[in-house]
Amino acid sequence: MKPILSISLLSGGRNKGELKKCLDSLVPVMDQISSELIVVDTGCDEEARAIIEKYTNHIVDFTWCGDFAKARNAGLKEVKGEWFLYIDDDEAFVDVSELVEFFRSGEYKQYGQACYYQRNYVDRQGRRYQDAWVSRMIKMSPEVHFVDRIHEYLTPINGANRLLPTVWVDHYGYVYDTPEEKEQHKQRNMKLLEEEMEANPANLRIRAHLANEYRAAGNFDKLVEICEDTLKHLKKEKSSHYNSWRQCFYQGKLMALICLERFDEALDYFQTVISDKGLDDLGWASLCSMGVGIYYRRQEYEKCIKYCQEYIQVYDKYGGELKKIPACPTFTQDVFNFSGRNNVYCIYMACFLKQGDTSALKKYFWKLGWGDTRFTIYESFLPDIMEAFSQLPFEEEFIPIAQKLISDNLVHDLTLKVLKKQIQERGEEALYPLARIFSEIESEHYYIWYLKVYHAARENKHIQLEEAYRRLFRKLEDVLELENRIFEMADDYGIALNEVINEVPFDQWRNGVDAFCEKHKPDQIRVKKVFLDRHCREGEIRYDYFLVKAAEAEAVHTENVFGYQMIRQRIQEFADKSVEFYRRFYRPEAFEGEQEMIPASCRLALRLQNVLEAEKAGNIAAFRECITGAIGVFRPMDDALHNFTKQYVEMRQNQLKSEDRSALDEMQILARQVKQQCRKFIDAGEKETARGILQQLKTLVPGDPDLEELESLCVE
Repeated sequence: MKPILSISLLSGGRNKGELKKCLDSLVPVMDQISSELIVVDTGCDEEARAIIEKYTNHIVDFTWCGDFAKARNAGLKEVKGEWFLYIDDDEAFVDVSELVEFFRSGEYKQYGQACYYQRNYVDRQGRRYQDAWVSRMIKMSPEVHFVDRIHEYLTPINGANRLLPTVWVDHYGYVYDTPEEKEQHKQRNMKLLEEEMEANPANLRIRAHLANEYRAAGNFDKLVEICEDTLKHLKKEKSSHYNSWRQCFYQGKLMALICLERFDEALDYFQTVISDKGLDDLGWASLCSMGVGIYYRRQEYEKCIKYCQEYIQVYDKYGGELKKIPACPTFTQDVFNFSGRNNVYCIYMACFLKQGDTSALKKYFWKLGWGDTRFTIYESFLPDIMEAFSQLPFEEEFIPIAQKLISDNLVHDLTLKVLKKQIQERGEEALYPLARIFSEIESEHYYIWYLKVYHAARENKHIQLEEAYRRLFRKLEDVLELENRIFEMADDYGIALNEVINEVPFDQWRNGVDAFCEKHKPDQIRVKKVFLDRHCREGEIRYDYFLVKAAEAEAVHTENVFGYQMIRQRIQEFADKSVEFYRRFYRPEAFEGEQEMIPASCRLALRLQNVLEAEKAGNIAAFRECITGAIGVFRPMDDALHNFTKQYVEMRQNQLKSEDRSALDEMQILARQVKQQCRKFIDAGEKETARGILQQLKTLVPGDPDLEELESLCVE
């Protein structure tokens, strides 16, 4: 019995998992429709071949020659069915209900072809994709065959076309594991297409596919070149069929000029081609969707709005779906794609916002397809919204919009980034209006609670302010990184920060203090200490821990501190505060022996106390031994200890020099007194006594000329 449907699968067996998934997706079709499956094997290994043989025995061996049409025709020659469907081994049907019903109901007898969607994914997770109609099913006739070496297609096609909008195949053929694999695939396609175009320069379909490959490869100079060359060929052709091709290459060139940032040239070109009377709705809308971006960049908002409205009118007319496939689907088929539509919506809203009008925002914001994995927004849309929120009078409708921006996972991070930037750049002028809006939304992010603090303070809502402080300090690990304004407002409004801080989990507080003190230098830490000193009391563990880390930071950063005594004071304060703090939480035996249980910073502090005791006692040997044992115990302090040692050595050297000068002065005084006494002995005739004293004095003040003179008097 002649089957209704013949299915032909082209497979090289490269990916066994995708091959099996493809074959499995065909089973529901073959189970419900009289069918046959023909597989064209272009180089499968034994494992892939074994998989195929579980589904069909009708396998055609084909030696790959770089020509897809020849490979397809090899399978087509074996076909016996009334209709023919072809598929690749990296595609898989998802829901075939409408396809099956198309044949089982007999509806297929009214048509000559049928199309379904190919869902082209750009990631392995299947989150982002682009849908495209593909003509893969045709009523068989003796003349039907494949043409073109690449992007092959069936011809001739006779009869009406039936679109099957609920039928699609998942296609991962454009997802690559490495950049090299992606580049190799592009180069292969471009090479085959360029060879085909050289052999058949009048083939518009090949030209359109090559233009699309240039777009995908980012080779926009080549895209301009092929579009201009093709438009020359189409210049004299006036039929509606050729108009469809012409507008495709209009779009290609305009897209390339925009991507090359040749905006003045792009504007001139847009104004020229938009006046072509041969444009159909889809071509017109597609060009409008690109033109709005040009006018928006030039801040020509009225014209931008005009062409946005033109696009939206066509989009609404067709319900955002192609009702038929254009003669040239390249570029034009993307006219209603998700990202392109959203770009127009975003630009449209932004243009109204720039003019102080929020009506478009309230209407189209909710039409952007929130929650869809394909969701995209125009690059400047969020900054435009934040600018509008900060400048326009407050409206209640702003709150749900802000809530959506913060709660949506796809734009959450970017929204916060833009929000912070707007406030940083415009300061108080933007802070209050943005805080007015975002203080009303639900969020666990610390920055929203920062805005809630600010707004409650401005509105003098003490209860809300106190709660906002509590939530803010619990949300943010490094609360000390908050700007000084937060601490100043606590002073101004009488918020007891010590109570707020004491509710923060200690681990969270400790991690934040550690990060802050490691990141900042002492002068910046001292600023925060001033605030905390006003709110906290010694004996509170979180405040005391901050004081320990602040003292540690002072001790660590001694490179620019002049004077040994200042460095010593910092070392002393760190050692005393650290030991005192940790003794509150560890048993006495933890501070004995190897002391492994206490933190390294405290172990160092204990050693530094010994260092300072040795220094105070003037025991240089003990000092040297203790400081040597301290280095390496707590690495962040090592540079400071080396500096401390250097300063100590210089201090001792200066001290010794001072002691030597003092002893010399005393010796000189003593020598003068002895010499006077010797002169008296000489005058009294006691020369031997004087000579003995002079001999001893010479060893204490050698080279003294007075001694030689006195000795000569003793001889006389």
